[in-house]
Amino acid sequence: MKSTGVFITSSEATIPASQWNTFEPFFCKAKHPSETKVTRVVRQTPIVCLPPKVIVRVPPLEDFKGPYLNATLFCKASGLHTERTTITWMKSENVLTSGFTTTAAVREGRGSFSITSELIVTKKDWYANKVFSCQVQNEKFNEMRNVSMLTVCEGSDCTSAQIQVETIPPSFGDMYLNNTVTLTCRISNLPFGLGLDELNVTWIRERGSTPLNTSTGQPEDQENSELVFVDATATVCREEWENGDNYLCKVRHPQLASTKTKSLKKQKGGSRSPPSVYVLPPPAEQLALRETATVTCLLKDFYPNDIFVRWMRNNEPVGASEYYISQPIRESKSPERYFAYSTLNVKEQDWSYGATYTCVVGHEALPLQTTQKTVDKSTGKPTFVNVSLVLSDVASSCH
Repeated sequence: MKSTGVFITSSEATIPASQWNTFEPFFCKAKHPSETKVTRVVRQTPIVCLPPKVIVRVPPLEDFKGPYLNATLFCKASGLHTERTTITWMKSENVLTSGFTTTAAVREGRGSFSITSELIVTKKDWYANKVFSCQVQNEKFNEMRNVSMLTVCEGSDCTSAQIQVETIPPSFGDMYLNNTVTLTCRISNLPFGLGLDELNVTWIRERGSTPLNTSTGQPEDQENSELVFVDATATVCREEWENGDNYLCKVRHPQLASTKTKSLKKQKGGSRSPPSVYVLPPPAEQLALRETATVTCLLKDFYPNDIFVRWMRNNEPVGASEYYISQPIRESKSPERYFAYSTLNVKEQDWSYGATYTCVVGHEALPLQTTQKTVDKSTGKPTFVNVSLVLSDVASSCH
């Protein structure tokens, strides 16, 4: 009791620290016959002593391998004194108005606030070293973070691989079927989008220093790499190639100290050997299942290793998607010779009804550069086949 004749009383309540740390309010209610009062009690926000922090997380290069060829930049600002904070994204100093998502600022455990934003960037922009900026602003804070692929890769091997140039000889199949030769120059270890517009490739016939009409293809991803390769091709007559003309691929690029030149010509020498061709009927075990069976074409003892295979069913060409052709493999007993095989899936019902299956083989050492073997249920012996049905649709003149 005070000297003034009024009374004082007090009350205490114990609460878990976890509840107090949530900054949720509590209420003290005092009830008296004359009146009732309720007082709000809330933990006061402490003064934030640490300066705000802005972090930009860049995507790993693997993220750009998805079907949409893009990835996400992540920007987070923490330790802010107010929730009234904005994030602005820029690309090459130009403000972006779309392509990003920014969440509302949230309260952190110490009474400060944080805000996050995500920006979608394309593989083309990232590999072209476009600079992306995240700017965080409020009444007391203004900070910007800049990132690009070069800043991330500085001091690492992201783009340090040396550009490689190689020439790829034409396939015998293309030469025989089209009567022309495609020269291919492959430029690899190119960073995606980085200086591709400045890549200059020219095929030249060395005899007479004659430039050829050169076509540069689209960049393609290299296997197990973040880099790309580009093929540049030119077409010449088959007889010019067979005569031993030499062709030069000249490549210029800002990352090359000087023009890089690679040559390509038909290789002479070696003991040519035509393939022995065997066509094997489906195994009896497969036919017994009355489902799909396999006809096999075995090619043995040939050199060089360039060969082509086509299949026919009842003298009609079979689509390339219906059969498989292995890569040439060195013979174990004659390492200078090769063997290969091709398999064709057939319906058991077609085989049983007498359908004929023909394996047409092309190789430069064959007398007419092609041969064929046919098999069916009744004979299994080679029979005549009109190979022109396979070749007529694709034959063309070089001139």
